[in-house]
Amino acid sequence: MNKYLKTTLIFAGVWFIASLLNGVLSGISILALDSNLRQEGPAPLGLAIIFSFVFSVPMVGFVWFITLIAQATDKKGNELLQFVLRTALFCSTAGGLFFIYTLGTEFKSARFFVALSIIVSALTSVLFFRKQIKTNE
Repeated sequence: MNKYLKTTLIFAGVWFIASLLNGVLSGISILALDSNLRQEGPAPLGLAIIFSFVFSVPMVGFVWFITLIAQATDKKGNELLQFVLRTALFCSTAGGLFFIYTLGTEFKSARFFVALSIIVSALTSVLFFRKQIKTNE
């Protein structure tokens, strides 16, 4: 299979895992820390998952595009994995900061935990696919 097509499929999986994990972690932290939303029941958890899937597309797309450029410059194996991890860390940190200063203003108590869950879920999902990224020649 073409390495660029394989990378695209890997990043579809990275996006799905990161969004699902972030949605669950964010929803739990919002429900646990924001007393205004506790009366709503499980609805904020579902909304957190949906928003996570939607708002993660630009960041994952950016990491995917940068990864394709790195592959075109012959990064392989562990070097490619480290590059993807650093790029994911940078983009997820930017996404977390963006959340804190935009949507996070609605969740005063939980916004820093949600930003942390963005970073953790991005790095975890990349590490989940580390074998596929390292062997993508």
